[in-house]
Amino acid sequence: MDTFKLLQRRTTDLFDSLPQSLPSIQSLHLGGAHHSHGYDHGHGQNHITMKGTWEKISGLPPLPRSSHSLNVVGGTVYIFGGENEDARKPVSNDMHAVTLPSSGAHADCYAIEAKAAPTTKKSQPIPTPEAPELGDLPTPRVGHATAVIGHRIFLFGGRGGPDMSALDENGRVWVFDTRTNDWSYLDPSTPAAPTSQPGASAIPAPRSFHVAVATDKPRDFNSAPVHHPKASTRADAWRDWALGDSEEVGIPQRPIVGNVAANAIDADIEGYGTFIIHGGCLSGSPERASDVWAFDIHSRTWQRLPDAPGAPRGGASLAIAHSRLYRFGGFNGIGEERGQLDMLELGVDSFDDDFSAGEVSIAARGGWQSLLQTPRENVGYKDEDPTAAPLTEDEADPWPSARSVAGFQAVSVGGGRDYLVLMLGEREPSGAGHESAGGFWDDVWAFQVPGHHGGGVTAGGLANSVLLAVGRKSGEGRWARVEMGPHDDEDDESAGGPGARGWFASATMEDVEEGIVLWGGLDGGNRRLGDGWILRLG
Repeated sequence: MDTFKLLQRRTTDLFDSLPQSLPSIQSLHLGGAHHSHGYDHGHGQNHITMKGTWEKISGLPPLPRSSHSLNVVGGTVYIFGGENEDARKPVSNDMHAVTLPSSGAHADCYAIEAKAAPTTKKSQPIPTPEAPELGDLPTPRVGHATAVIGHRIFLFGGRGGPDMSALDENGRVWVFDTRTNDWSYLDPSTPAAPTSQPGASAIPAPRSFHVAVATDKPRDFNSAPVHHPKASTRADAWRDWALGDSEEVGIPQRPIVGNVAANAIDADIEGYGTFIIHGGCLSGSPERASDVWAFDIHSRTWQRLPDAPGAPRGGASLAIAHSRLYRFGGFNGIGEERGQLDMLELGVDSFDDDFSAGEVSIAARGGWQSLLQTPRENVGYKDEDPTAAPLTEDEADPWPSARSVAGFQAVSVGGGRDYLVLMLGEREPSGAGHESAGGFWDDVWAFQVPGHHGGGVTAGGLANSVLLAVGRKSGEGRWARVEMGPHDDEDDESAGGPGARGWFASATMEDVEEGIVLWGGLDGGNRRLGDGWILRLG
């Protein structure tokens, strides 16, 4: 009892002193955000500001291109496709690799000639009246979309060929393995269940200038039975499952190495994760799309997720964070979209029949919701998609301007905080469509991703809880403009940043560091750029 009273007294003293002991809101460091006068949630107060830096990747020959793809795997940047001086002619189908500078070592660049894998794991393609004849390598293309799962880069769509139309590949997904530097492909299998809409396709239509992301779910297929056939109790079953067959694989102190290696499974080859595409320009018409498709790598089937709200568009920005899809902007055929950030919650369907358990596929959890640019008192997620009225800066939180073909990546800055970083992009189209440049932005914005607060408490989540407890709003669910500067004050090349541009490619640096790489693009003079840059928050 004495111990309990002592603990109670100490706890009471701690809470009584909490407001006086907390650091001032101006000095509390929140994942790279800097607050000159606290969070802005009323008129006349300053907005949230953040700091970021640019670093030019130096020492490399220029690699000018636009409408290409870029992915980062293991500290190496992989650049594929796009166009150079001739807007009607794609570059070759070589993969260009750029090793990022690290630990004093300079960046390096080399080309990887396209070659097919020795054996390609094929599925029975969906029969169509006029199935296209495809080779074992992706043809040169522009306006395609890629994403990474594990060591592999997945690619869908794009335009190419003599007439530069959207490539009809019957739903095929191309796969580049960064460990072997060769290409394979996955043709979709016939879905187990018919589509919900009569006459609807089981595969996405050919398209270009769409966007893609990926998730490593589903991954835990777990086909091993929970109950061993010879087990008399559930405990025996779990023990046998955990120990396995010692006659086949040995014991930990004396493993049978050959059998262990023979039974090893390469998760990448077996296939896991989901590749997701959205929107774009459809084949044979000026029509744009608002559909969302998910390709399950393990089963090699496409499934259609709920269409995104608003006008169909190409050149949108898409990212995935905290099991949510986020979409911003895009070009609707008349102008760039603005004033709305759309979100779709994703989950993983699973099964457990008492004999086995595992994950099946991802699925949407409800429909899309939209965060609208509205007066501060009414900012929130809405199911509807009304047209936002023009607002002055005094009436609304800061918000990125309308744009398309921009960079949009999810990054973590530690402390349990994740941000969606929106950079550069086209602000107004040209009169010649994809063949010339319009006007571009040179700004950077960050949106703090709301977390799932039902789980464990992270340092960032605790800090946000403290802010809410003392009457201050955290930065979750808000945009902040990022004030950019050079990564090194003595680096003159990086001082001006990459400048206004669009039609470039970007990706997070993954396990190297929490940064973003961008490469190439078009500037306002319709010049194709060949430089690379690294963006860092904080």
